[in-house]
Amino acid sequence: MLILLVATQPFVLRAKAQPDTIPENYPTAFQQNIKQISLDGTRFYDGKFRLGTENNFQEGYRSLKLEVSPEIFSKSEEYFHFFSSLPEDKKKGLVRLFSFYERTFEATLKKEGLPVGLKYLAPALSALNTNAVGGGKKAGIWQLTHFQALLNGGKVDRLVDERLDVFASTHLAALQLKQNMEMYHDAELAIVAFLAGNTAVRNAICQTGENVSIGEVLALLDGNVSDCLAAFQAMAVFLNINRCVPEPVYYRQKNCPDTVMVFRQLHFKQIEKVIGIPVAQTRELNPRYKFAIVPETAKGRKLLLPNGKKDDFVLWYDSINNAMDSSYFNLIAQKIEYPPAPNRQYLGGPVKDLQLEGKTKIKYRIKTGDVLGIIAETYDVKVADLKYWNNIANERRVQAGQIIDIFVPNGQLAYYKGLENGAKPETAGAGKTDDLIEKIQNTSALKVYGQFDTDQKIEHEVKSGESPFVIAKQYEGVTPELILEWNNIDDPRKIQVGQKLIIYPQK
Repeated sequence: MLILLVATQPFVLRAKAQPDTIPENYPTAFQQNIKQISLDGTRFYDGKFRLGTENNFQEGYRSLKLEVSPEIFSKSEEYFHFFSSLPEDKKKGLVRLFSFYERTFEATLKKEGLPVGLKYLAPALSALNTNAVGGGKKAGIWQLTHFQALLNGGKVDRLVDERLDVFASTHLAALQLKQNMEMYHDAELAIVAFLAGNTAVRNAICQTGENVSIGEVLALLDGNVSDCLAAFQAMAVFLNINRCVPEPVYYRQKNCPDTVMVFRQLHFKQIEKVIGIPVAQTRELNPRYKFAIVPETAKGRKLLLPNGKKDDFVLWYDSINNAMDSSYFNLIAQKIEYPPAPNRQYLGGPVKDLQLEGKTKIKYRIKTGDVLGIIAETYDVKVADLKYWNNIANERRVQAGQIIDIFVPNGQLAYYKGLENGAKPETAGAGKTDDLIEKIQNTSALKVYGQFDTDQKIEHEVKSGESPFVIAKQYEGVTPELILEWNNIDDPRKIQVGQKLIIYPQK
């Protein structure tokens, strides 16, 4: 069972044996994340701290009624001591942040029917640093991938990344965890799939068979997944022993940020110029706007400001809009992540004679609905790489039919060429072989990913308010990912009312 899935039931977690020492990658990343968080008093209320000691781990896990295997227990205890040995200001900062967001985490998880114990996953993964960036292009406090965000209706583009917003990303993470729970019918596998990706988990299940244990799955995954599970366990104990008791409600309200609506394109410098709020302070409150720009939208967007600044913003709103300088928005079209190559001829032209050691260049023809983020996810490359290889300064100008260059590992050339020829696994993933791919496609280890009888094909007409997740719930054995795959849809946001989708219900 999942940690705290039912308060009175024990938590049993089986995992592969771990070494006696904590690998450097997790503590280093955690230290970097906790170093970057800001507690300037404009966003988080104060409170009184009740801190435990490093000797409280066994007492803590007993009070939470946790039962774990010896391997994961040892690793969790090490991580608990690691968290407890943080400098006092960083420790208090983490506890204070969690206290501030805890109600939001719990309310969102309860709304989706998930165990509230999952609230400890975010601080374990990111130290609640909104700008945390991890491997596999993950971002935000929940370390969501680009694909996870888009699949659940999130917005990730050049100017806006909802993974960096605490409240939006919590909603997206809850939806992803809920889908995983419904897909695997097992809380542990749901968390592992959230951390490692559904493709990696399906690959592991294919190799081990239907009656797979969580330990066998973890043995075939990157070791960092087990580390994250252990850190998740340790964080639960740490944040129950170390608490921040907030000040009364009236005091908290005094320190909470104000919310305003913005209906026109706006740069934070305009706000600073007219009512004096520093750009850095506004960016801290609104991390989703990556370049301090609120893009223009007919529906309007929410913007957080320091407490007490709402009236000033409303009063001077026209002046703020009129304080625009065109130079504020130049980076939208001109920003290039890489320095120009020596043989670059002109912006928009191909990078001539580019060669990368250990990689082979393949050609990819842009399809209708393609975006660079989805192509990058499929071919396991960075969006910045795609833009550099093809001299793309403005990804919005990429059009269907255009051919772009992609560099893939020499040893996996056949696999990636197969993607263009019709193979459609969820992601490529490093280290897969053609034999394993064939095994995945033919396996019956997961019933919902078995072969579908074409006689059961149904055409579903999309109704107002329906998303792949909502549609999938109407048919037995169907998942949102399968709907996207069957209909060759890369971006779920492009599904329109009245569109007919092919569905293969499970018998």
